[in-house]
Amino acid sequence: MLLDRSNNQNITTKYNLYVTPHEILRPYISAYNILFPDKNMLSEKYTLIPDASGTLSFVYDGKSIKGELWGASIHPNMIGSEANNYYFLLLIELKPCGLFQFTGIDQKELSDLRIDLGEVDKYLNTSLCNIIEQSIDVNDLVDKLNTTLLSHMSNVYRTNTIINMIRKINENNGLLHVKELSLLEHYSERHLNRLFSQYIGMNVKLFLKIMRINSVIKELQKSQNSFTFIAQQAGFYDQSHFIKDFKAICGVSPMLYLKNMSDFSN
Repeated sequence: MLLDRSNNQNITTKYNLYVTPHEILRPYISAYNILFPDKNMLSEKYTLIPDASGTLSFVYDGKSIKGELWGASIHPNMIGSEANNYYFLLLIELKPCGLFQFTGIDQKELSDLRIDLGEVDKYLNTSLCNIIEQSIDVNDLVDKLNTTLLSHMSNVYRTNTIINMIRKINENNGLLHVKELSLLEHYSERHLNRLFSQYIGMNVKLFLKIMRINSVIKELQKSQNSFTFIAQQAGFYDQSHFIKDFKAICGVSPMLYLKNMSDFSN
């Protein structure tokens, strides 16, 4: 069985795998992150960078499986020392609006919260915990996750509008103002904020800021360009403003982030 390492020769002591979900699920799920950690796999300071997305988290401590719902992230979340203590972790990493798609709950009530998934959706929690317990290997786990989550999806037509807005924002690396988005979508700014609050868990301005900072992080990871150049490309023409926004989202300055990049997940 998957959770029994002694019977699974494919699982090494340290195991961290990202698997793409079924094609229909991809607008809502970024990846299945499957981990078999040990005491030293992650830095104690390992931190999740906010990306305005939620997560369905499942951990196995050697005795039982526990499911949690993590609301859309708007603050850094340090998980390293906690994660290293488990035998197995499954993180269903959602995209913005994904948590609404599978729960139908107003997301403004869940932002940055970590709560027992069973309190929100007992059926989904039981189904996914059973899948983890009964799966033979990783491939079997992924197949069963896809089947269960496809059957559990809410009406996709309810989220099509917001998904299309998110796509436009991502295509512009967050470089849109609320007023511009309002004109593009033919919604009032007030109504846009209402939609984003309900489906994502935050207002439009904060969502745009998080997307801009995430686009900067991607450039910092792959580019040799200077902070100043990358910040200007992201629409930050005042370096002090850029550093302030970066620290507000990531919890550290850009320089400290680069120095300790392995301590962060994005």
